[in-house]
Amino acid sequence: MLEDIFKSMPFFQTFLSTLKKGGHVFSYLIVSKDAFSANMVAKLFAQAIICPEMCNECENCKKLQAGGHPDVKIYPEKGKLLVEESKRIVEESFVKPIFAERKVLIVQNIENSTEEAQNKLLKSLEEPNEKVAYVLTSSFPEKILPTIKSRCIKVEVPPLPAQTVLPLLKGDDQEKSLAVAIGGGHLSKTLQLAERGDLQELALLAIELLVKLSSSKQAIMWSKRLIDKKEDFSLIMEIFGLVLEDALLLKTNKKAGIRLEGLRKQLNEVSDELSVKCLVALSGLIVKAMKEIGYNVNFPLVVDNLVMNILEVKYLCK
Repeated sequence: MLEDIFKSMPFFQTFLSTLKKGGHVFSYLIVSKDAFSANMVAKLFAQAIICPEMCNECENCKKLQAGGHPDVKIYPEKGKLLVEESKRIVEESFVKPIFAERKVLIVQNIENSTEEAQNKLLKSLEEPNEKVAYVLTSSFPEKILPTIKSRCIKVEVPPLPAQTVLPLLKGDDQEKSLAVAIGGGHLSKTLQLAERGDLQELALLAIELLVKLSSSKQAIMWSKRLIDKKEDFSLIMEIFGLVLEDALLLKTNKKAGIRLEGLRKQLNEVSDELSVKCLVALSGLIVKAMKEIGYNVNFPLVVDNLVMNILEVKYLCK
């Protein structure tokens, strides 16, 4: 089912059309914030390269589906790609394909490889063997060497629509809806979120902080609540941002489509309580707090400053 969804997307249909017309096979960089999706698409690219009809009936398709096609190799074998494995990939590129017309070498999550390993691959990408296709995947292309990216055709995989992801989840409808909203169309993230079972609790925590925080005395209590949720702080901040986005939408149209649809009643309260100026200013506080966390600033200090800044913004925007 999921494979059929990816195959129906415009980027894949364009790629498939090029292959069927006898177009050249180049090196590709499959990019998606969801590593699971990028790696699945890479395997679909491999199937299309060795069988442009994607018939699922020929010997090439059957061997690939069985996970044992000798002309399709997936790297790294474990962890991240190191120089020694890059050397083996280069050596493999000179070995003629056995069954298919071309050999496909997939390098998953190449951003995790060392700079030396990427440089080792570069010569093969610069002077490609016409019988070999490289398919690289990445969730963070900014971490890839520019010379590697310049030798590849970049293919961006769009997030999956909510109606596609929702049937794949199990559990409470409210939790599933929240997982889809927070996951933003990225399947692996959404599946992980759906298994938590506490998304509604975290969302209500973010909403209550916005609505109920009204004094410095309360700020101490709220700081403690957030500090106790240290492991979930980044997720709470992500939900906090969605709450503010939806509240802004409701400011302009109470019937607007929002991400956190299951919490519309509570979000209407946020929208009624806070001005547009306040909501925008609060969004900036989330960005600031997450940057400080990234810079390894003392966590309790970040939380204390965030709560006090929220209180100050609410006071100034009255």
